[in-house]
Amino acid sequence: NGNVEKVIDYGRQVESEIKEVTDTIPEDKKPKVLYLYNHSSEDISVSGADFYGDYWIKAGGGINAAGELSGPSSVNMEQIYEWNPDIIIITTFTETMPDDLYNNTIAQDDWSNVTAVKNKQVYKFPLGMYRWFPPASDTPLVLKWLAKTIQPEAFADIDMDQEIKDYYQKYYNVELTDEDVDTIYHPASAAAGQ
Repeated sequence: NGNVEKVIDYGRQVESEIKEVTDTIPEDKKPKVLYLYNHSSEDISVSGADFYGDYWIKAGGGINAAGELSGPSSVNMEQIYEWNPDIIIITTFTETMPDDLYNNTIAQDDWSNVTAVKNKQVYKFPLGMYRWFPPASDTPLVLKWLAKTIQPEAFADIDMDQEIKDYYQKYYNVELTDEDVDTIYHPASAAAGQ
């Protein structure tokens, strides 16, 4: 399929364009990002090294707060306090939403002293053609969204709404409305069950 090849080529191009910028950002200007892979009253699992989340964080110009762990790993709140991430990204594999962390609605976990929560830097991973966590056809958009989320100043010129609309038009032949774009940014909590 020629379109698949085009998407892959474009993804590589986007990746190298973003890397050119993130490579110039000193380590001490890179935020610590925690990838909340799964989250419930029973379990908190994060993305350590050797796992997609690690790649996404680094590609976007961040440092993986859980980088000392390998793969998806279960952790406790003490461990999260110790890492104290600047940004938390919640996958669509779990029902947890940013408000759950802001309002401490899950189990007995107190997120209120975590920097990312204090600074309202908790984000739900968008949901496009498929979940944006594993590599998929929307990967070039994922890379741009992450770069803009993790390094907003360095990527201030990216207009995400327009990027998503242009991409869907070009590669899927789909005309998105503002509401459609909003839905991609704000997947329902129930998406976790799909």
